[in-house]
Amino acid sequence: MKILDTRNKKFTAEFSRLLKARAGFKAGLEGKVEKIFSAVEKRGLRAVLEFARKIDGFSGTEKELRVRAKELNSAEKELSANQIQAMQLARKRIERFHQGQAPDGYIIKEEESFSELRWIPLQSVGIYIPGGKAPLASTVLMAAIPAQIAGVKRIAMVTPADRGGEIHPAILFAAKLTGVEEIYRVGGAHAIALLSLGAGRIQKVDKIVGPGGLWVSAAKVYAQSKGLAGIDTLAGPSEIAILADGSAPAEFAIADLKAQLEHGQGGWAFLISTNADYLEKIKSGWKLRGKNLFLIHSRSEQEMIELANRIAPEHLEIHTAEPEQLLAGLTGPAAIYVGADSPVAAGDYLAGPNHCLPTGGRAAFDSPLGVWDFMKRQSVVRLSEEMIKILGKPAAEFAELEGLLEHSRSLTIRIKG
Repeated sequence: MKILDTRNKKFTAEFSRLLKARAGFKAGLEGKVEKIFSAVEKRGLRAVLEFARKIDGFSGTEKELRVRAKELNSAEKELSANQIQAMQLARKRIERFHQGQAPDGYIIKEEESFSELRWIPLQSVGIYIPGGKAPLASTVLMAAIPAQIAGVKRIAMVTPADRGGEIHPAILFAAKLTGVEEIYRVGGAHAIALLSLGAGRIQKVDKIVGPGGLWVSAAKVYAQSKGLAGIDTLAGPSEIAILADGSAPAEFAIADLKAQLEHGQGGWAFLISTNADYLEKIKSGWKLRGKNLFLIHSRSEQEMIELANRIAPEHLEIHTAEPEQLLAGLTGPAAIYVGADSPVAAGDYLAGPNHCLPTGGRAAFDSPLGVWDFMKRQSVVRLSEEMIKILGKPAAEFAELEGLLEHSRSLTIRIKG
C-alpha cells in the first residue's frame, strides 16, 4: 500500500483514475433482468417461486411466501433483553430525527383564485432488506420509520430467507416494531419484479427503497426505466473517507475504516491527512489485504476539504483538533461525522440520521433516505372567471408564439365577450 501525495505531479491523474474506477453503475445485467421481469409478468407467482427456489433455496409453497403473523409475533422470543432494548432505543431515536423532515406545501391566493403546492404521501412502498451474513434489522427501521411519518398507507417488505425458509428474528422484530406486517421471503431481482409488477394477490407498489447487490440494483434501475415503480438512490459498496491531522488516535481511524469495509467486497476507504507520520502509522497498522484503502498526504485542511468533495463519499469522518472548522466547506459527502468520538458505526444504528445513503459519487447530487422520499409534490390551480379573463389573453399570445394554436383556442374561448 503506497501513500499518494498531492505534491506529486502524477497525483491528479492517479486520483482521477481512482474516482473513475469507483463511480458509475456497471452491473451488465440488463438483459437477464429483463427476462426475469418478463417471466414474472407472464407467469406471476409461479415464476417468482421458481426463481426463489433456484436462487434463494426457498422450498416452500406459494402460500408460505408471506410471513405469518404468528412467526412475526414470536420473533422477540429469539432475542436477548439487551438486543430488544437496543432496537427499541434505535427506533425511538430514528423516529425523533425524522419527525422534522415532513415538508410543508404553500398556497398563493389571488382574490377568488389560488395556486397551491401540496406534499402528499405515496400510497404504497416496497422495502428491500438484503440477506447474507448480516441481518440488517437496522435497515428495516431506517426505511419503515420515515415511510410511516410520511403517511404511507401500505408498506410491503421483501427479504430472502435462509435455506430452511427462516428469516432472522431481528429483521422480523424490527418489522413488528415499525408495524410492517406484509413481508415476503424473497430476494434478488425477482423480488424487485414482484414489487414492481405485482403477482397473484400481491399488488404492485409505487416505489421501492432499500440497499441490495448488483442484481437488486439492476432490477431497480429497470423498474424505474420502464415506469413500473420509483426508486431511491442506488446503494453500491460501502464507502468511507476520513480527514485527519494526527490529533486523534490512529487506532480509531483503522477501526472505522475496517468497520465500513466489513460490509463486503468492493468497498472503498480513503484516509486523507496533513500529517505524514500519522499516515505511516495507519499504513503499518493495517493488516487487511485486497481491500480498497487509499492513503493521501494533503498539503492543507482546505485541500482535504476539496478532495473530500471530489470523492463525495457515502460517509465522512473528521478526525482533527477543531473538526467544526471543516464542516462548512464539506458539500460532497452524504453523511458527516464530526470529531473522533463520532464513528460511522454509531450512525449505522441509533444516532438518528438515516443510514440508507448514496454511493459511487452520487452523494454529490443525491441525499440520505428521508420522509420526503415517501412523498410526492402535487400542484393545484383554481382560476375564477375573472382571473381567466386577466390571464387568458397573454397566455394565448404565448401559445401562438410557440405555434400551438389549439392551446390558444382553449384560452380564447373562455375570454370572449
